[in-house]
Parts: sequence; C-alpha cells; structure tokens
Amino acid sequence: MKPVFLLTALAWQLLASAANTDVINRGNGAEPDSLNPHLAQGLNSMNILLDMYEGLMTFDVNGEPTYGVAISHTVNDDHSQWQFNLNPAAKWSDGRVVTASDFINSWQLAYAPATAAPYRQVMNNLVKNNQLQVSSKNPHHLQLDLNQADSGLLSKLLLPIFLPTRPNNEGQIISNGAYQLIQWRTQERITLEKNPHFHAADDVFTTTVNYWVTENQNSELLRFRAGELDITETIPDNKITWLREHLPDALRIAPYYGTFFLGLNLNDEHLSDPHLRVALSASIDRQILVDKVLKTGQMVAHRIIPTDQSLKGDVAYDLSRAKAALAQSHFKPKTDRLEILYNSSNNQKKVALAVAAMWRQNLGIRSQLKNQEWKVFVNTRKTENKQVFRSGWIADYYDPLNFLELFHSQSNFNFYAFNNKQYDAIIEALRRNNTNKTELINRAEEIIQQEIPVIPLYHYVSRHLVNPQMSGFVDNRMDRHLSRYLSKRQ
Repeated sequence: MKPVFLLTALAWQLLASAANTDVINRGNGAEPDSLNPHLAQGLNSMNILLDMYEGLMTFDVNGEPTYGVAISHTVNDDHSQWQFNLNPAAKWSDGRVVTASDFINSWQLAYAPATAAPYRQVMNNLVKNNQLQVSSKNPHHLQLDLNQADSGLLSKLLLPIFLPTRPNNEGQIISNGAYQLIQWRTQERITLEKNPHFHAADDVFTTTVNYWVTENQNSELLRFRAGELDITETIPDNKITWLREHLPDALRIAPYYGTFFLGLNLNDEHLSDPHLRVALSASIDRQILVDKVLKTGQMVAHRIIPTDQSLKGDVAYDLSRAKAALAQSHFKPKTDRLEILYNSSNNQKKVALAVAAMWRQNLGIRSQLKNQEWKVFVNTRKTENKQVFRSGWIADYYDPLNFLELFHSQSNFNFYAFNNKQYDAIIEALRRNNTNKTELINRAEEIIQQEIPVIPLYHYVSRHLVNPQMSGFVDNRMDRHLSRYLSKRQ
C-alpha cells in the first residue's frame, strides 16, 4: 500500500503545482441583472462592476472607502460644496485618460428620465432646476454643489450610479477599473481580464477572474470541493455543521450590514388590512428560524436597521396577539390564501417553507409558494402581481438612512406601496439634518413597526468558502472583496 500512498501524494502535489494561480474563480449567485452601472441593482452585478469600473471613491482591502480616481478632496464648512482632484494617471481600458467630463457626462445620462436608473433619486441633492450641479475647472478637477449639506457624500459616491462610463465601442464595454470584460456567457460565467492601463496595474495580482453563475448552493459547494471555485457566493445552510467540521480553514462567517425581511404588498386586498399584517408578523418565531433553519449565525431582527447587539429570543413572537389580530381582520383562513414569492435559491426556499409552516400551524393560514429566476423576480417585485415576497436590504453605504429611505413614498425601491406623510417628513429631515439623527431614526423605525409594510426576520451574516491559499480576502461589515486585492499562493 505504501507505493500507492506515495503516488497519491505525488499526484496531489502535481495538481497543486499545476493549479493556475493567475486565475481566480468566484461564485456569484444569480445571473447579474445588468452590467450597466446606471441600471444595475443586485449584489451579483455590484461585485463585477466594482472590478470593472472605478469611481471617485472605491473600497480598500478592508472594505472601507478610499480614493479611487480621486487623489484628494476639499469640502467647505457646511459640507455643501465638494471639490475633487483626479488622478492624471487614471485611464480607460483603451488607454484614453479619464477626465472630469467622463464623470459629468455619465452622471447626466444616469439622471436623465429616459435612462430610468433605479438609483436616480440618490442624485437629487445634486440637481437644481433640473440641472446637475457638477462642474469642472480643468480635466482633472470636479466640483459638486449640493442643495443640502451631506457629510456622508464620500460613502454615497461608492454607488455604481456614480461610476464614470463611456459609450460602447462597436459593442465592446470600455471600463476604467482594474479589470475589463472579455466574455459574458449568459447563465454560465463572466470573464474579466486585468486592465493593463489601470493606474495601479502593478498592484493587481491576478490576471483573470471568472464570475460563475451559482444559484444552487449545493452545486456551488461541490464545485468548491472539486477545486473549480476559489470563493463561493454563499453556503448551503443545511451543511453548516459539516463545513465547520471538514472545511474550517475555508469557512468564513462574519457580521454583515444587512437585514432580511418579507415584503408585503399593501395594495393587496388582504394585506391592506393592518390586523392581518400584525397577525402574520407576530406568528413567526424568528429564533427558531435562525437556530433551526438557517443555523449560520444570523441574528433575530425586530427592526430594519442592523444592530451590533445579538438579540436572544424573539420578543416580536406573540401567538396570543397574532390570533387576536387575525380574528379582528377580514381574512378567512378556511377560504383565503396567501402567495409567497421568492427568487430561485435553496436557502430562500427553506425560509419560505418555514414561514408558511408557521402561518399554517399557528394561524391556520395556507400559503402557496412561487419561485422565479432572479431577473424575472426583480421585475415582478416592481409590479402589483405579488402578495408576500422575499425582500431585504444590504446597505450600499454605511448609514442607517440607506435602509430607511427604502420606505419613502417616492423611493424606487418602495415595492410595498407604503405611503405615510409623517414618515416621508422624517426621512426628508434626516437628509437635511446632522443633528437629532438618533431621535429621527428611532421615530422612523417605530412607524415601520406600527404600519408593517415589511416583516423583519433576521440580520445577515456574510458566508463564504474561501480557498485557504487565497490572500487579500478580509472579512468586513460591507462584505466587499475587490478582485484587485486577491491572489493565490502557489
């Protein structure tokens, strides 16, 4: 048996030495909804766009904001006028220098109504009399004049809608980030290669990055174990015990600035009834959900904004209150039904099944589960053709307002038909004020708790399997891991 063992060990060494350390394969979950920075919405698009493009600001290896194309900035005392100096070495993938006009033209296109950018409203503070208040003294200078002071502007500039873009050249995407798009095979993979004109190209360690579509978490795990993936988008919840035992060096679980909740269509004939909404929320035992169904460190959520404190026990779970509220509602469990819509994902299916089971057992309410591919789901949630649907939010930037703005009546992400004038006034006050923020945030969250346009279930944790030979992958609250920082050791 000894020669066989030696041969096997030798084979592993040969495989390891033959492994291409100049290529990184990343699981990316669903197919990206778009690679147009003005139109992209999902994290599956964000990850790739952050590799392909660089804005005034970008993320460092620790997931913190840092200069991108900008090399310095100044701001006046009331934070209403910002001036940025651009890196003259910043170039597009075709070798042309990145200039201030590239940002101005891109932002004007993003704000144009015809573009229908989902993040368009983020630019409102830069617009006066329907004109974008952005100017330039020279090709490497950019001035932003705000209507209202905004001390958090640098974080907002990390959003894809603020990336510079250039018109396609004969169908080829020109980008200014560390990588450029080489191939997009729909529902399979997206291949990026190092941009030789990137101003920090010498510090980009890996030549090729493949982003693979990995909607099925069990298949993604198998591909990781087979060495086909270096980083997974997530992990199957039901494998957590096995992963902790067999792949502890690869398993990465960390706090994440995001919250999962069920969206409710308040225009629906049943869900417009506030008593039914109370019953649905109070009948879900979130502690069982995180402990028995998810099992990967998620924290029970009672509110929208994530907390750093781990809450044990679900104070929102109150079966007596749930039954009393249902009795006051117009919903008839014997004849009426609810549909739970979710995107195709094993983990999403498990959550939907668990919630449906609790409603059936605790309230006698029967639910029909319906799943859709991510791109279809993204469009369906914008329509009235839904009742209960998988929802949630992972912050674009580190600010509670990023969560609360979702429920403003004019928000492009208000898929719930929530319209509350008092709530809108609070959000507008938060946008203007840097004082009394805590009080305003608490008042806004109280309204959400009372009106229940959504049912918070848990606060996210980031969950990945990472090749132990990978360096540059640093756990962080925003879960941002740009490929330019990653490399594999031989």
